[in-house]
Amino acid sequence: MSGGGFDATVCTPEQLAISGASEFYCYTRRQNVGLVVVSITGFFSLAAVITILSLIVRNKLRAMRGPKADRRHLIQEPMDLFLLSLFFGDLFQSLSVVMDTKWINDGIVHAGSFCTAQGLLQNTGQAAIAMSTFIITLHTFDRIWRRGGVQSLKLASLIVGTIWTFLILTVSISTAVHRSPSFYAPTPYWCWINSSYPKYRIAIENFWLWIGFAVSILYIPLIFWDAGHIVPGEPQWWTFRIPSGKKHSNKQLSKLILCALAYCLPVLPTSLARWFLVVHDDVKPFATAEAQFIVKAIFSLSGVCDVLVFKFARSGLLLFSSPDDSSETASVNSKDSAPSDIILDDIDVNSNDGTEKTTEPVAVALAPRRQWLTGFLLCAWIGINALDAVWITYYIRSATDPNPRTVVNKSHPGWQAYYLMMYVFGFFWGCVNIVVCMWYFQSADNSPRTRFGDRNSTFSQIARSARKWGRIGILVPVAVILGLGPFFAPVVGERIAQQQAWVHRCDSFNGEVVLNGLFFNSPANEAPIASFYFRQPNGTLQKQYDYNLTNDAVNPSIWYFSLLSGSGSAAQIQNVTYDLNNFTFVATCPGNATQCTKGTFQDAGYLSFLILDEASNATIANLKTVDRDWDYGHHSDDAPSYILKEVDADGSLGNVVVRTAVTEPGHCTTLKMCANDASISTLAPVGLTLYAQNKYSVVCSTPNSN
Repeated sequence: MSGGGFDATVCTPEQLAISGASEFYCYTRRQNVGLVVVSITGFFSLAAVITILSLIVRNKLRAMRGPKADRRHLIQEPMDLFLLSLFFGDLFQSLSVVMDTKWINDGIVHAGSFCTAQGLLQNTGQAAIAMSTFIITLHTFDRIWRRGGVQSLKLASLIVGTIWTFLILTVSISTAVHRSPSFYAPTPYWCWINSSYPKYRIAIENFWLWIGFAVSILYIPLIFWDAGHIVPGEPQWWTFRIPSGKKHSNKQLSKLILCALAYCLPVLPTSLARWFLVVHDDVKPFATAEAQFIVKAIFSLSGVCDVLVFKFARSGLLLFSSPDDSSETASVNSKDSAPSDIILDDIDVNSNDGTEKTTEPVAVALAPRRQWLTGFLLCAWIGINALDAVWITYYIRSATDPNPRTVVNKSHPGWQAYYLMMYVFGFFWGCVNIVVCMWYFQSADNSPRTRFGDRNSTFSQIARSARKWGRIGILVPVAVILGLGPFFAPVVGERIAQQQAWVHRCDSFNGEVVLNGLFFNSPANEAPIASFYFRQPNGTLQKQYDYNLTNDAVNPSIWYFSLLSGSGSAAQIQNVTYDLNNFTFVATCPGNATQCTKGTFQDAGYLSFLILDEASNATIANLKTVDRDWDYGHHSDDAPSYILKEVDADGSLGNVVVRTAVTEPGHCTTLKMCANDASISTLAPVGLTLYAQNKYSVVCSTPNSN
């Protein structure tokens, strides 16, 4: 066993040397504990799904008893088929999670037939859950909203058959065709689609995961409908009306909310993790093993959630008896008591305004109050959009120019919570904006039109054309921005700001330093490198020095930051040696085998350096960062970030010596720093920063297991 404590593994040193390669990974004890938690959630889901499937078999056996004329079929309506498809998807998904017990026992996950089986089950199960949920959501919405939905069992059979045929053929062909490297491989904590096939991850699974999550917004109008705030419009299915009379409720609100949350809650962390992987090219804040285990454990509970929803919100299907057959408490999916029938029976659909019949005095009495409420909601809606814009602006600023720190990113956990909540809120608020925009366009269509003289006159035609195209050219783009902006604006804005910072952040400095960390599966003989570029008289940057960072062969706490052969001969420092245990360093000058400078550093809290002359022991430089947690508490889940300044005699901070800029867009392993020279005051911090950046590079380039 290698290592000690929670970082111990069962791997030999030779195995550890190749751990992290695409087809092999060694667990630490800490990771084993996390995987145990994931497996337990898988067992819960597996037990729940097996229980419900067993009860379904029991129902079928009971239905087969008695006279043949009285026997009931298991599949009586389309929702029965859709739910069976969902349960079998949950079965495959939970089985794949339970298979982690083999890796827990072995302490190693590796490619092979068992790994392929786990990846195949997980891929098929997760995609089947997403596709089945997508169909169930559309069917539920259409059934309630316009009494539509899938009416034919043949059509339902065709849909379910298409889903499973697509999945079986896709995973089978992909596995057979892609053998080198293996289509399913460690990623790294369990087996899934190999990171060498990112497009397959999107096409086979991620796309359906996201679209199933996105279509869940259709439950929002159903919830408003059930509360009596809106009623379906006619003849266009996408329109709705706001009743002015007494509100009706079918008492299905809790069931509709449960249906919406059953898929959204388990899949939300996984969706965000994969979104960050695709969009940001790394998985922060899901980069650490602990975060990935939490995400996986939450998603593994989807089987439990689906069974609970079936029990409490979809009773009366698959030969189960409904707890109450009355129209007010029947299932939201029961064919005999569809909620669409309930609401439309209670509303006079033939009235002019599509609302209940009420006396005129009541309508007049409610008008001022309704106007006040509408005005209040409009102001609140505008205010929330403005606050969300501020939220996004501070995110972009703090993500691309984090120093000096602000209240937003003062602490790293607080910063992670800040932008995670921003994305979660942005998704749901974008859905709200879509509903508001739909309501506005519908209201504009139904409002009286201003006539411009003779309808056939040239002026009238020009005015109508200007109004039409003005609406398309101005209001439609505004509606698109309001609907998509809360979720996608942070991504677009950050990319633009990051690219700008990468090019221009160091314009006020004499030089730039580009730190290149290693990938998680880089060969053992490679080393991270820092390249120094300095401005020439014509304003261009030219590379002058390359330094690499290597570990001592005997003492793992000793690191060497050394000038590479072939670099410029004018380098002031040949080598900087760090002792990470004693927080000291020494530097060797060119052409001098002895040490010329020495110093101490502190990397906890404020990063600081005290640099002394070796001969006279005189202070050369005293440096300190502006903010704390330059490497985020050694968590290695983000690139190091700081501004290092000289400490004046009175203890105040003076001129900037060196600072970090940003990571290269699309390449989390590369970090740019700004500096004015390559003196020991610059080299000592740069070498330590390269050490931290290399640790982050390994984490951010590790394939995401989720």
